[in-house]
Amino acid sequence: MEGHPLSDRTERDVVAEMELCWDGVPLPKELPDLIDSARCHLAEDSCRARSAACDGPVELGRHLRVTSLAPIEEALKAGRSVLVLTATFGAWQWIAPALARRGYPVASLDLRPAARRPEHPFPSAPGLDLRSLRSDGYAREIVRWVSEKPRILVALGDEGCGPRWAEGALLGRSARVGSTPFELARRHNLALVPAFAVREHGATRLIVEQALRISDTGRGDMDLDTTASRFLKLVDRYARRYPDHYLPFLVARRLSRERDALALFADVDAGS
Repeated sequence: MEGHPLSDRTERDVVAEMELCWDGVPLPKELPDLIDSARCHLAEDSCRARSAACDGPVELGRHLRVTSLAPIEEALKAGRSVLVLTATFGAWQWIAPALARRGYPVASLDLRPAARRPEHPFPSAPGLDLRSLRSDGYAREIVRWVSEKPRILVALGDEGCGPRWAEGALLGRSARVGSTPFELARRHNLALVPAFAVREHGATRLIVEQALRISDTGRGDMDLDTTASRFLKLVDRYARRYPDHYLPFLVARRLSRERDALALFADVDAGS
């Protein structure tokens, strides 16, 4: 999605993803307008990323407006850590810094493959109460973070790195995502709270959904698939309503399918 005009290959990939994911679904805009809108969102988010992370609690409101954090606060007051699960959707990078600047103990878990993970996920800033946890190697640090006392862990639920995967449906296609967040929530009694950073009318707001019910019936991977499907159903709803928010991610996954351990959609051969 970077650069203008799009390369021939990228343009073909954009059109192909739109045809596969929004087949028969009315779009809110014409395809060229959607591509331009997606590009504008990426540029604006990039320009504001540092100030969004570094501004104080009062100033941060103009970057990410929050209407209610009730599902998060209720879980913390009940003594449970919260796994805020988002998608690579819109201004998702702002969610962890925004929660940290509101005084919550926050750690971020970037579950993108190493090749697509930035070396420094957040700009340094005095007083930024935010940790970045490693998603490779032992999970001891992650478990300690959510187990010692009620805290917040922000993670991506539509990415995947690691040995295990969960399956569900997304945009009318069979999808596979990393099982790490769903396993963490099940094993350590975390409140699994979806959240999305949506850009509308020149402002970005954080929408916090009610906590998802975590399937724990003793069926192993089937339980993980059930919980992942509940999350992907929400992602599907937001992606259909705001396709320009999700299009950059879908195109990036399509272009990186030869390097990723597993393609997002089961109907795409990772080696093709």
